[in-house]
Amino acid sequence: MQDSKGYFDTPFKDDDEDDVALPKSPEDLVDQFGIRTALLLLCIALFIAAMRVISQPSFERCSAMENPTERHACYDKLRAELLKPPTKGVQL
Repeated sequence: MQDSKGYFDTPFKDDDEDDVALPKSPEDLVDQFGIRTALLLLCIALFIAAMRVISQPSFERCSAMENPTERHACYDKLRAELLKPPTKGVQL
């Protein structure tokens, strides 16, 4: 069996020097700003997409309405939304 005494004979390195924060370079700051901005824009885009999905009329939502007038108005909105022609891209 090996002697474990050899592990404790070596002096430990003082790690206090590693705990000091290194000054950040301008490139690091720009990279952090870019990543944070991209994440913020992604969160905003996902929130807007979720709100569009929630706000659109659906067959289930229209069917759940008890007032017949509101239910028929909801079906009319749904029909108008479904009958819209698809949007086309920019034509050059």
